[in-house]
Amino acid sequence: MPTSRTRLVRTALTAVLVLAATGATGLALSPGATAASNSFIAAPNGMVGVPEVITISAPKAAGQVVTIGLQLGSVAQTLQTTIGSNGFGAVNWTPAAAGSWTISGLGTIVSAGSSSPVVAPMPTYTVLLAQNSLQQNVSNSLLAAVIAPIGNLAPTGSMSLTTSGGTGLSFAPLTGLYGGTTSTAVLPWTPTSGGPISIQATYQPASGGQLTSTSAVSTPNVTTADMPVSLRWPSTLNVGTPTVLQVVLGQGYPDGSAAFLMDGIGISGSIPTTNGVATLQWTPPVSGIHTISAQYTGNKPGFSGASSQVVNIQPGLVSDNITVDPPGQPAWSIAQPIVMRAGATVTLAGVSTSGTTVLFSEQGPCVINGAVLTALSAGQCQVTAISPGNATLTPGSETYTISIQNPPRR
Repeated sequence: MPTSRTRLVRTALTAVLVLAATGATGLALSPGATAASNSFIAAPNGMVGVPEVITISAPKAAGQVVTIGLQLGSVAQTLQTTIGSNGFGAVNWTPAAAGSWTISGLGTIVSAGSSSPVVAPMPTYTVLLAQNSLQQNVSNSLLAAVIAPIGNLAPTGSMSLTTSGGTGLSFAPLTGLYGGTTSTAVLPWTPTSGGPISIQATYQPASGGQLTSTSAVSTPNVTTADMPVSLRWPSTLNVGTPTVLQVVLGQGYPDGSAAFLMDGIGISGSIPTTNGVATLQWTPPVSGIHTISAQYTGNKPGFSGASSQVVNIQPGLVSDNITVDPPGQPAWSIAQPIVMRAGATVTLAGVSTSGTTVLFSEQGPCVINGAVLTALSAGQCQVTAISPGNATLTPGSETYTISIQNPPRR
């Protein structure tokens, strides 16, 4: 499930990209920019759902409102901006589809040509919240969530429930939304046999804009016994990462309230159930083997119950690691000088430990078009590399400072 910590990281990374919008306008403020007399459109390679900045150089259109066209197959849109007195403009754009886009100058800036950034699909990860106990021959509802780790678009599509061996059990469209980048589905399942059964949820995207993902395996125990209450939890818990715990009432039990405990010590007050479910957002404070339990009291006399689950809380998650290694150059270091001459270019290339796509944004007298960084004029340029991470690594970010020097006088 999405976490407060994850949302904070997402917000910080999105802010980095949005900040680049300010930098894109500011880059042309440096006096004597070598590209100031040229018209061009520059857009970095991107990712579905992640805001980025398109830079427009059009000195002859200074002070004018200009239009650019964006197209990917049958998908088309136009965006506008005003060219500043310095000859530059910037447009904020959030790609909604993956592929090789064409971004062209229209009308008065048709001479600016076009850019062809490649937009990667958004990686996702899926979390299954299953009850620790399920009733045999009774329809049980499980909850699955699919998360886009960065950006601002929630995944679309459907969720399937299978055994760990691949036998299909249930299927449902994504119908719920938790925050801006998490979608949920309720998966009904009527087990016909008893005992522990290993299951998992798999996300199937509605389009090529997101990537499929499969949850960790959960192993609920199926029983014929009457169960007043069961504990719904994700099979993976990490220190410092907020998660969701839920109490699910058994069939025929009235709404009431539930309290959650860890190792017998309360971690919540009394939480009302709604449609048979009480929800707690909780951050595991320590690692190791612990017992999570819930105590339920019904609104009608004579209805109560408890459920407990032994959990193995893992250490805190770490950030995804990024290596930027432009072809023909030593790997960049945030602590080592990086020098470029005005007018020079370098192809940006990066890899992440998670294996997810590395995105680049810039600030200062430089511009990124596709994967190519161009130094425009003397000054200090900052290039930020971002990776979305995955289910076991939080998003990563590294910012490199580049000193841009004027070429030697001849």
